[in-house]
Amino acid sequence: MAKYFAIFVLILSLATFSLNAQETRVKVPNQNWGVGVQLETHDIFGGTLAYAMNPDMHIGLNFGFLFDGGAEGSGSSTYLTFGPYFKFFLSEMRMRSFFPFIKAQFLVSTESVSYKDPFTQKTKRTTNTETKIMGIFGSEWYPVSSLGIYGGIRVLELNFDPFQVILGIGYPMIGIEWFF
Repeated sequence: MAKYFAIFVLILSLATFSLNAQETRVKVPNQNWGVGVQLETHDIFGGTLAYAMNPDMHIGLNFGFLFDGGAEGSGSSTYLTFGPYFKFFLSEMRMRSFFPFIKAQFLVSTESVSYKDPFTQKTKRTTNTETKIMGIFGSEWYPVSSLGIYGGIRVLELNFDPFQVILGIGYPMIGIEWFF
């Protein structure tokens, strides 16, 4: 039994060392279009269109739509997002196939919510619009050159209506994008 265990450990060690020795420059998308999905705990959800201008710079657009039918009698709400972005990869900080990035995004979101007027007891609808600029720090993993899996957190948020500046760590996000 000990003999089989020693052989197993030897094979596992050789496989690990050969994988590390085989690593070459990771290929990242270059002048390719991509599509994907991004989810965040606040504001951003839905599809992503991206273009890899070069291996270190991507531009893109997040867009999303959510319809919530609401509980009975509470009315429905609709949420729409539109957010162009610029993503810059910090290649000198790369660790294997993980690429840290800084992302700047302009986001417009609209929420239409129904409410019950306390005086007339009629259901009415109001629309709230937010406009903001966000700074996001994260990392993207490329298991293959055409597939990126990423995550990040907001470190800066500048709201325009109402005016508000938020510094700190908040609202984690994850996403996946496929370049063709």
